[in-house]
Amino acid sequence: MPYIIGTVTCVGASKWVYFTPFDMDEQAALDRLRQAVFARDADYYRAEGVETLADLDDSGRLEEEPAHSALDVRRVVRCEPDTEDAGDVRMVEGPEVLELFGTGRPSRELIRQAVKRSGDGWFPPFGRGSGCCTVAYHSDGHAFELCFWGTTGD
Repeated sequence: MPYIIGTVTCVGASKWVYFTPFDMDEQAALDRLRQAVFARDADYYRAEGVETLADLDDSGRLEEEPAHSALDVRRVVRCEPDTEDAGDVRMVEGPEVLELFGTGRPSRELIRQAVKRSGDGWFPPFGRGSGCCTVAYHSDGHAFELCFWGTTGD
């Protein structure tokens, strides 16, 4: 079950962040997260005649009116920073983790604080409608969770 930290509205956009249990298959983790977010907000979408997440994805509705949540992204990619497309979640790994969080094994709290401060300056993702993902580590140094965060524009 994902842990929803929340959304923050910015000028013309909102930021969202979620922590999920660690899974080596980041796409599977994103798929479960999206399903959980859809289930939480299902009454809203059912009012529009959408019964499943697949129906929502196929409807084109999110392109017209973003959900301001993980529903706005669909696939995990590995690419250079700032080259992800709308709908992509780019994995933040290696030297970029160290650059963003000051350590190669950031904790949940360190990631949460960095993402929270992200409105104050440079921090990915840079394109609206996209996101990032990185591993959060337990104090014993083992992978503990995945953090998904992103920005949705209107």
